[in-house]
Amino acid sequence: MHSEILKALHDWNPWIDGVFPQELGGFARDFYHLEQYLQIPEIKILEGARRTGKSTLLYQIIEKVLRKGNEVLYVNFEDEILKKYTLQEIISAYKIESSVKNLFVDEIQNCKDWVAFLRKAYDRKEINQIWISGSNSSFIKKEFATLLTGRNIAIKVFPLSFAEFVQFKSIVGPFSTEKEILIQQAFSQYLNFGAFPAVVLRSVLQKELLINYFEDFIYKDIAFRHDVNLIKIKELGIYLATNVAKSFSYRACANALGMHANTITDYCSYFYEIFLFYELYKFDYSLKNQIGTDKKIYIVDTGLGRAVSFRFSEDMGRGLENIVCNELRRRGLEIYYHKQKFECDFLIKKELQIVQAIQVSLSLNDPDVKEREMRGLLEAMETYGLKSGLILTLEEDGIQEGGILILPIWKWLLSPFP
Repeated sequence: MHSEILKALHDWNPWIDGVFPQELGGFARDFYHLEQYLQIPEIKILEGARRTGKSTLLYQIIEKVLRKGNEVLYVNFEDEILKKYTLQEIISAYKIESSVKNLFVDEIQNCKDWVAFLRKAYDRKEINQIWISGSNSSFIKKEFATLLTGRNIAIKVFPLSFAEFVQFKSIVGPFSTEKEILIQQAFSQYLNFGAFPAVVLRSVLQKELLINYFEDFIYKDIAFRHDVNLIKIKELGIYLATNVAKSFSYRACANALGMHANTITDYCSYFYEIFLFYELYKFDYSLKNQIGTDKKIYIVDTGLGRAVSFRFSEDMGRGLENIVCNELRRRGLEIYYHKQKFECDFLIKKELQIVQAIQVSLSLNDPDVKEREMRGLLEAMETYGLKSGLILTLEEDGIQEGGILILPIWKWLLSPFP
C-alpha cells in the first residue's frame, strides 16, 4: 500500500525530486489575492465548478510556499490510486519519507473520511497551512460544517472575468482606438466561447472542448454520485442552458419535459451542487414570497451554454444578461431581480437596502425596446428610492434623463469595483 501511495504522490509532487515546474503555475489570477490567505491559519477551501482553474490556483500558492523553503505535499483525489485511500492513510504513508508542513488537497469531494482528520490536524496545529479544493458544494455537508465551524474560510472560484480574459489575450498598454477595437473583438469571443481557462487558451475546437466539459458535469460530477436517468438529466441541462435569464418554475419545466416536478427539483439541485447553474430570486421583503415566486436561471459560463443549447442569434441579449449576472456574483454582491408591473434585471442589495438597479439589453436602437427597458429600470428606481440607474448594452454609451447611465457591457466589466 505504502509504495503505491508514494509513487502516486511523487508523480503529483515533482518538486520532491527536483524543482517546481513553472508551467504548473499558469496565468497569475490576481483577482483572488490568495497570498494574503497565507497569513491566517484557517483551512482554505477553493470551491467552484470543474475546469475553472482551482488546481492552477493551488499550484500558484504552492510555488509561493516552496520559495520560502517550506515543505509541501499536494494530493489530487482525481488520481485513481489516491482516491482508494483516506487522507489519513496517505499522510501516514508519506510521513515515512518526510513531514507534512503544508498540505494542499485537490477535489476533496472524492476523498473518504477527510473532515475528522483535518479538524484534528488543525486543532493540534500539526500542519501550518491546509488548502483544499472541491467541485461540489455538498462536499461540506451540514455535519462537516459543524465539525469545521470557525476553522475554515471559503474562496469561490469562477471562470475568467473579462478583465482576466483581456490579460489572457495580451491586450495591454494605454487605452486607444486600436485597443478599443481589440477589446470589442475579445468581448465577442468572451460571449461566444466563454471563459474557462483552457478554452480561452486554444484557438480551435473550443465548442468541442465545451461539450466535453458538459459531459463531464453530467457523468463525473452527477451520475457518479446520484441515481439519475442520464437521458433525462442531460435533457434538463440542455433545457436550462437554452432558457437562461428566463422566468423559471419547476412545475413549468416538468410540463415542458414530461417529467415529474419532484424529479426536476432533485435534478436541478444536483446542477446547483456542482456550480453549473444557479437561481436568481425576485426581490421581496417577505422571504416566503421571495422563495415562492418564479426564479431565473443562469449558467456558470456563457460559452458552455451556447455550446449545448438550442439558441439562435436573437438570444444574444440573454447571453449578455448572463455575463452581467456572473460578474455580479464574482464581485461577491447580493443580487435579485425586480418584477412588479414591469421588470428590471438586477437589484444589488447591501445590508438591508437596495443600492443599485441594473438593466441589460442588446441594444436600445428600437424605440419599443428602449421604452420597455426604461420603464422597468425607472419603476425599480422609484420603488427602492434610487436616484440613479444603469443600463448595459452591447455598444451604446451615454447619459439619459432621470440619472440613467448607459454603458457598453465590456466597459463596465473592465471598470473597478464600486
